[in-house]
Amino acid sequence: MKIKVAKDRCGKLLTSEPVIVITTVDKDGNINGATFGSYVRVAPLIMVAIFPGHHTYGNIKETGEFVVNLPGRDQIDSIMVFGKGYPEGVNEIQEAGLTELKSTMVKPPGIAEYKAHIECRFKWEKNVGSHMLVAGEMLAGSCDKGLLDEEGYFDVVKAGILHCVRYPEPVYISPEKYTKGKR
Repeated sequence: MKIKVAKDRCGKLLTSEPVIVITTVDKDGNINGATFGSYVRVAPLIMVAIFPGHHTYGNIKETGEFVVNLPGRDQIDSIMVFGKGYPEGVNEIQEAGLTELKSTMVKPPGIAEYKAHIECRFKWEKNVGSHMLVAGEMLAGSCDKGLLDEEGYFDVVKAGILHCVRYPEPVYISPEKYTKGKR
């Protein structure tokens, strides 16, 4: 038997995405980092749902740049740090005990201990209710050596990329439970 789901609740049926941490800088160079789970990739763009009162949103609007970082299961404690609400000007990378990774095309750093990084430039935004859908063009990427498969795809299982499942509070799934399908 199926039950109906109200239109405004349909998004709740899609509960799992890889966890990302977005790093930004403000106009004074202060570094900010925050955990996100609501986004979509349509190459060459990534679109992220960001609350407009969030430091990340303000920094992207101010500087036009950000870095998407993909943590692995060995960084699960750090994503909890990035999920806290720190005052403006606090460097969450330092708070998490992690290391800044110099970017090649944008000012915000990546996170050295994380498995992959995508440098982005702001393209457009759209108000989608409580959040802004912020689109960034993916300019450059990097990942740890050995994490690309023979076809050049990022191996999320080998990297231990975390997925966030929201029921009713976030639950993080690590890849040792993944089942790999065939292409």
